Amino acid sequence: MPKETGSENPYGYDPETTTVRVGQHDLARLLLMFRLVMREQRPGRWRHMDDFDLSFERLADAVDASSQIRYGKRWTGPDLRMRCTTPEAAYIWPKGAPYDGGTPVVWNVPGYGSHATGDPERSRPKALCGFSWSKQEGHVVDGLPDCRECLREVQLGAERSRGRW
Repeated sequence: MPKETGSENPYGYDPETTTVRVGQHDLARLLLMFRLVMREQRPGRWRHMDDFDLSFERLADAVDASSQIRYGKRWTGPDLRMRCTTPEAAYIWPKGAPYDGGTPVVWNVPGYGSHATGDPERSRPKALCGFSWSKQEGHVVDGLPDCRECLREVQLGAERSRGRW
């Protein structure tokens, strides 16, 4: 992507994709400040992978992806300081999720891809990404989910075990 001079589009906004270009360092600092402010919220204020949290997890994905490219073989994995952690009282966590000691079940929902759910016994399954469907709409499959958010939650599940920052 050619470097812009700044006069055409000083904020790096791409109207076709509705994306904004921002420096990795600035984004990482913003995420760390969000986590600091979030820890001061009252207990049960947010649901994991819902509303603001979903947006901030996606931003943390972008920081991690850029770090992985930047550091190559020296990359040591996701920066968990930018992620929500289970000991934080501000969050309500899904039951049966990998970080709750559960084993995720992967469902394929035609037209919506495959998603991981922590509680396969629910009458209306809810994925780790927040997406929900009826049991008649999908079926259980083997393997990892193709939903980026669900895959991230499964992969980070071991990293975010209860009681660990």
